[in-house]
Amino acid sequence: MFRSLLALGLISLLFSASSNAQSNFAALRLADGFDFPLGAPTGDGYYKSRGFMVHGHLGEDWVSLEGPGKVFGAPVRAIGNGVVTLARDFRRAWGNVVVIRHVYQEDGQTKYIDSLYAHLDKILVAEGQPVSRGQQIGNVGNAHGLYAPHLHFEVHKNLSIGVVHNLFAGDLSNYYVPTAFLETHRTLKCGSQWLTVAIDTYVMPSFPGIPTYPPFGKNMAARLAVAAAAEARKNASVILPGYR
Repeated sequence: MFRSLLALGLISLLFSASSNAQSNFAALRLADGFDFPLGAPTGDGYYKSRGFMVHGHLGEDWVSLEGPGKVFGAPVRAIGNGVVTLARDFRRAWGNVVVIRHVYQEDGQTKYIDSLYAHLDKILVAEGQPVSRGQQIGNVGNAHGLYAPHLHFEVHKNLSIGVVHNLFAGDLSNYYVPTAFLETHRTLKCGSQWLTVAIDTYVMPSFPGIPTYPPFGKNMAARLAVAAAAEARKNASVILPGYR
């Protein structure tokens, strides 16, 4: 019993020190491929009601084949292994938003993307939390009644975008066409490697009143979850992400 309490105390102390020293970094597993965020893995039962358009609609809107409104409350899942970089209510045109950072290897290069899931009814993850491919991160919503229910989904090349579109060119230098990206990256080669990536890379909205959700590491369950992966993470390479 004493050893268990001592171990928990050491885990808590080490994690607290690590969180304070490196709160802008997080460890994550390389992505082994990407699935669709609704009807995972292949999007069964859902379709795009509105597609990606350069200098226009910079993502895709997904709804249910069952009819208008039927998508409300549907589980939204992480498209791949990653770490949550934003998870909060941005109000206005966004509503509840989750952004996940992913690292993958392709053609001998390490590459990075952010996936964005907007207008959610509920957020089920926290900033700094590692997530796995297919893990539920929220539920489809309607941006607090602003829109008909749907999932707005984006894939970013530029890791500075977050939810601020107007500071970056709305073209393929900064964005992927989401469906095209998923269909060409369904399966990827990867080992059991963990990487440490910067997560505080965003230009945040300038309007006031956006609450910050409690970060993942502020409760004991989170600390134990992180500690369980500590052995894998301690040899992780530190990656300062750019975009390609």
